[in-house]
Amino acid sequence: MVWLAGLITLLSIVLWVYAFFDALTTPAQEVRTLPKLLWLVAIVVFTPVGPLLWLFLGRPRVAASPAPAPPAQGVPSFEHIDPSDITSSPGSSTPIGPEDDPEFLRDLNRRIRPEEE
Repeated sequence: MVWLAGLITLLSIVLWVYAFFDALTTPAQEVRTLPKLLWLVAIVVFTPVGPLLWLFLGRPRVAASPAPAPPAQGVPSFEHIDPSDITSSPGSSTPIGPEDDPEFLRDLNRRIRPEEE
């Protein structure tokens, strides 16, 4: 029974700390229902109820992600392109990575097996 009281106390402390710092870091123009200072006072004074009220009534609502705007006329859309399809230009002579560089691979092979030279 004592562990249950300890667990409830721990949960209310965690809830209080979360709500207090959440209210403290929320910009004042995004706070709902009451001014920010009053929310901070309510969280501190009305400990079990104040943080819950903040979470349900005071926090700013999370805006739903807006639907993507349709592409403007004449502007190409690159949403259908897979980044893995992009390779170096055909005229480029530099390797993309070390595993594509034959000189690097020869040097690596010489360092690994010096007796084969």
